[in-house]
Amino acid sequence: MKASTVRIISLFMLAALWEIAGRTGNAHLLPPFSRVVTVWLDLLISGQLFQAIAISFQALAIGFFVSVLFGVPLGLLMGRYRRLELFLEIYLTALLAVPMISFIPFLVIAFGLGLQSRVWIVFLFAFVIIAINTTAGVRNVDPTLTEMAPSFGARESELFLKVILPAALPMIMAGIRLGMGRAVLGMVTGEMILAVVGFGAMLMTFSASFNSSALFATLLTIVLLAVGLLALIQYLDRRLIPWHAAAQ
Repeated sequence: MKASTVRIISLFMLAALWEIAGRTGNAHLLPPFSRVVTVWLDLLISGQLFQAIAISFQALAIGFFVSVLFGVPLGLLMGRYRRLELFLEIYLTALLAVPMISFIPFLVIAFGLGLQSRVWIVFLFAFVIIAINTTAGVRNVDPTLTEMAPSFGARESELFLKVILPAALPMIMAGIRLGMGRAVLGMVTGEMILAVVGFGAMLMTFSASFNSSALFATLLTIVLLAVGLLALIQYLDRRLIPWHAAAQ
């Protein structure tokens, strides 16, 4: 049985169990799946979802792009140069351990409640895991490759581009996938706490009015957005490193 078929069956089973639980249990707590879909279509037709996506995706796209732009090169350098890793490791570990929402008061002071603060929180959520995964990817490169390349006249830049980067790419792409998941979390967190806009505004409004159907419809949209973006990264993964996809 194909993987896509298994996934479709799993989704149908989830929808069926959700529908049964909604109709037999507390519908205010867990509305039936059919009701959530109906409300989702209403929100889609009214334009509320498109407006939320436009607002939320702006911060998500900028913050995630910057996190990749800085996280991957930093991870490559840390993985290649042990002293740099030792110098920065404690700070990245601290950023990974400390709850990101603890930075929100400082972001508000520095940038206010606008787009900049939301971009920063997305960046902080995604950057660390991308840098750490990239470092691990470089560390896992076969030492024989990095030791032999200079003997064939490879310069340091060529070593990075032609040996280290291709060998570390599977781990880098895994870090980017994890980073995207954390970026979506950062997007929603920033909107709910920093500035009540986009999906965050919808979640806060529907929860305050105890509109569980609309609340689940909004959550469903966020999940679909995240799954779509992760699928896009997975596609890029297969295109960039086909040998890795074939080995799986």
